Amino acid sequence: MKQIIKPACSLFLIAAITTTLLGMVYRITLEPIENQHIRTQERIMREVMAQATSFRELDGYKSGSIVRIFEGLRGEDTVGYVIELAPTGYSGTINMMVGILKEENQIAGMRVIRHTETPGLGSLVVRETFYNKFNRKALNPLRVVKSAPGYDEIEALTSATITTRAVVYAVNEAIEWYNKGGF
Repeated sequence: MKQIIKPACSLFLIAAITTTLLGMVYRITLEPIENQHIRTQERIMREVMAQATSFRELDGYKSGSIVRIFEGLRGEDTVGYVIELAPTGYSGTINMMVGILKEENQIAGMRVIRHTETPGLGSLVVRETFYNKFNRKALNPLRVVKSAPGYDEIEALTSATITTRAVVYAVNEAIEWYNKGGF
């Protein structure tokens, strides 16, 4: 019996100490991680809508892949909206933001925040060349095409059509929200 109790007590003590230390590390790192997440979100919002000097989250409308909506402000004036979306791509969720300029009725920009798409294929959605395909597009539904895109069309990434369609679907959802007067 003594042969079982001594190792069991040792394991219990090690587990208790480890659990306590993990809890302490979690509490210590929670706030810095949250602050980093907020800074990253603000940086990306400024990238998709450079015209705004501050952002205010709007309550209410969340549907489909729309997660949150922010009003882009310059002083007290609304310059546009940043819509955070989470469509499902080929390998999982694609977290992204789309900026819409109010006065110009155009897409200000688009950025992918996080994804799990295939490296070298779907992961190309984070390249500036892909982002630029959305800049200054009118607020009309966009279509994915395989080559030679027209004005309301986005050329699919080679071998990543599902990922491209997911991103374009989400952008179209943001456009639809804006065009329906969701603000």
